[in-house]
Amino acid sequence: MQRTLAAAALLVALSGAAAIACSGVALVGEAGVVVGANEDNLKTDASMWATAATDSRYGAVYFGFHFVNLGGRTPGWYEMQGVNDRGLFYDLFSIPCGPNDTAIDPLAGGPQRRAPEAVERTMMETCSTVEEALAFLETHDYARLIPCVQTLLVDRAGDAAVYTGEGNVFRKGPALVVTNFNLLHPERGDYPCERYSAASRLAAWDATATLDRAGQILRAARFIPEQGEIGGPRYAVACDLVRGIADVYTDGDFTRRARLDLAPLWQTGLERVLLADLELATCDLP
Repeated sequence: MQRTLAAAALLVALSGAAAIACSGVALVGEAGVVVGANEDNLKTDASMWATAATDSRYGAVYFGFHFVNLGGRTPGWYEMQGVNDRGLFYDLFSIPCGPNDTAIDPLAGGPQRRAPEAVERTMMETCSTVEEALAFLETHDYARLIPCVQTLLVDRAGDAAVYTGEGNVFRKGPALVVTNFNLLHPERGDYPCERYSAASRLAAWDATATLDRAGQILRAARFIPEQGEIGGPRYAVACDLVRGIADVYTDGDFTRRARLDLAPLWQTGLERVLLADLELATCDLP
């Protein structure tokens, strides 16, 4: 699974140099709206934090890592997924670069296209729907600043879409599945994808929008490193966007989870905590 990609700094940060293996699913139905994400990485400092709502900003909970270089941005903690108090969720997926994608190299000469440090946070603090988030990403030229990435967006009304910078892919049935190939251009690589196929089969069989069902699909689609591969599953999160509840699993273990009430976190904020330090309870996914 080794590869050299144009936006190496970003892709190493998102996926690790050896394995691009994240997955996501949105489930929409009478039971509600649930979205799940598997995060696979070389990094081992998976954490969560939250910013409190204000009169002008939405509160949001984030999951991510500390990066030395994320798309040319300064060292710091960056958000891979987030969910805000309006019920908007996003997740970032590295994908093979397209013919017009270029690396953002802060050491290279010439004018630099430096991505804003807080672009994802700004989106979550100011957008409440998928429609608003898509407009935000287009307005901020996100695909040019952060190449070789597609973004899953889901809101509590049930709208779900994937932003690619070359067009958007919208949910057509009760489920939308995303992995690490470009949904508009699968011919660019990483397709067919076993994880995508596994998640799609389960969602087609039963797309009931519950946290347990999302957990089942994430379990089936998780990345299991083969001998000699580096990187692996760091955490999975499933969010009920209507009820404001999230399940967090760590290190590919779906027998234990932390169930979080997000409302207090949106209201007061949260200092950064390692997911490894969360109090986990035994669960029995069907």
